[in-house]
Amino acid sequence: LIQAKSQLRPYRWYLIGIVLSLLALLFYALFNQFIASDNWYTLSFNANIALTILLSSMYVYMLWISSDQLGAVYNRYYKWMVYLSGPCIFYFLGYVALIYGLGNALHHISNQPQTIHDVVQKEFVDTRKGCKTRLVGTYLKDAMPPNICISQTHFDELPPIVAIDLIGEQSYFGFNVSRYEYDWIKTATLNSFEETAP
Repeated sequence: LIQAKSQLRPYRWYLIGIVLSLLALLFYALFNQFIASDNWYTLSFNANIALTILLSSMYVYMLWISSDQLGAVYNRYYKWMVYLSGPCIFYFLGYVALIYGLGNALHHISNQPQTIHDVVQKEFVDTRKGCKTRLVGTYLKDAMPPNICISQTHFDELPPIVAIDLIGEQSYFGFNVSRYEYDWIKTATLNSFEETAP
């Protein structure tokens, strides 16, 4: 038992350290709107698979060397759920943390001002938590978060289709959205076409 604890200790702290780092990147991604580039998405997606395999191996090894202490857990839950829950959490945590969190953090090392033109539509989501009135578009769908949250009053005032300029910085890793502005001239043109369409 003492030998198992000594073997478990370094792996436990390595695993906790990596997971806490991923959680920090996750929260960073949720509060900073970022659109990952195709190259960074592919690179970080593959890196996340490798990281998931590494963390899952450490997780399964820790369960294996401390299996005697997990008897109560096995009696309460299915054994396969105990083993599979960790890898699933690692994958989805790493997916957001690496692609959007780490990508956005590295993006600030070298970037240049950029403006992206997008056409968005109003979307109402009936939910108790989060953003109910939002704008969604072609470029925003690949962002994290994938929409622009607006107030109910603002939502009611806008036409169904709105042209906007996403203003931010572009780098190898992607595009960081700092703010957005409405293009009212293009918006009027788009909605006039919508009204005259058969």
